[in-house]
Amino acid sequence: MKRKRMVIGLSALVILAVAGTFLWRSGKLPFGAQQAVAGADSTRTGADDPGDVAVPVELAAAGRRAIAAYYRSASTVEADRLVELVTRVGGRVSSLSAEEGDWVAQGAVLAELENEREKVQLRQAELKLEDQRRQLERNRAMMDQKLISDQEFDAVSGAYELAETERDLAGIALEETRLRAPFAGQITQRRVVAGQQVAAGEAMVTLADFSPLRVRVHLPEAVARKVAAGQRVLVTPDTEGADLEAVVERIAPVVDPATSTVRLTLLLQEGGAPVRAGGFVKVRITTDTHTDALAVPKTALVEEGGLRSLFVAEADTVRKVEINAGLYDEEFVEVLDGVEEGAFVVTAGQGGLRHGSRIEALNAAAAGYGGTVVADAAGR
Repeated sequence: MKRKRMVIGLSALVILAVAGTFLWRSGKLPFGAQQAVAGADSTRTGADDPGDVAVPVELAAAGRRAIAAYYRSASTVEADRLVELVTRVGGRVSSLSAEEGDWVAQGAVLAELENEREKVQLRQAELKLEDQRRQLERNRAMMDQKLISDQEFDAVSGAYELAETERDLAGIALEETRLRAPFAGQITQRRVVAGQQVAAGEAMVTLADFSPLRVRVHLPEAVARKVAAGQRVLVTPDTEGADLEAVVERIAPVVDPATSTVRLTLLLQEGGAPVRAGGFVKVRITTDTHTDALAVPKTALVEEGGLRSLFVAEADTVRKVEINAGLYDEEFVEVLDGVEEGAFVVTAGQGGLRHGSRIEALNAAAAGYGGTVVADAAGR
């Protein structure tokens, strides 16, 4: 019995504890939970709404400037003339007179095949010609004295001309065993060695003329229409070095049907930084220029799908406006509408902005921005 009364007492205490907890949390008892929370909230004075915190940004003013549109392409530097010199006859290489990297004059002998037979044949033809020349002189004197007939003199004269022709053919045969430079230039490749047997038409050396150098690029037809002969072009070598200047020398009058492009030949200006033929270069061609364009830094442009917009600063907030962009270069983009000259646009920090967001201009003084600079919660 005693144990039964203890169980009933404990059950009553549990019920009272649960009921008291419920009443305390509902605020129906003095010093309830809601009053405690309210008291805690009342101690926080002057706290900012997290959604109203100023976003740190950088600004720049929209202004007038010259801006140009460029088309970029890549190509290689080409020598004015680059030819493979081939032998006209077969034979064994007797000697080589030039090595890779050597500069040679026009007409210089670069290589020679074994040609003892051709030399003997030429000497034989020269001796025969000399004999026919003496006979012609004797017969001419006799002809003047009327000692021989016209028919006899014509026979001797014809024999002399035939000997002269044979001498010329022997000279050509000897010359064909020698490889000469058709123009002044530099040997870029030697393909044979002394003692090597070569066939007629086989390439022996490669000769290049590097004055001047050219670059050929292919542009879409619509872009090529905006380029004119004589126009200056900027060429940047792939290796470290200063930019080079070139001019548009020729524009092909036809469109390549396979690529729908037009070939432009650029002439590199002499006196610039040294560049090697065959080197890779990047070409920048101006296709349009606006001398008084309203422009903003490219970093201010926000692109979302097909839309382009800017955040324009107004006092301590921003306004998001859609724009139409025109020409652009490496640093600036032309604004056709949506922004007026002198307006300040956000160039850094756009990721945390939306229309109406509060901002803190970090470079207000440097940019010349006269809007309110918002202080942070610490009063700085």
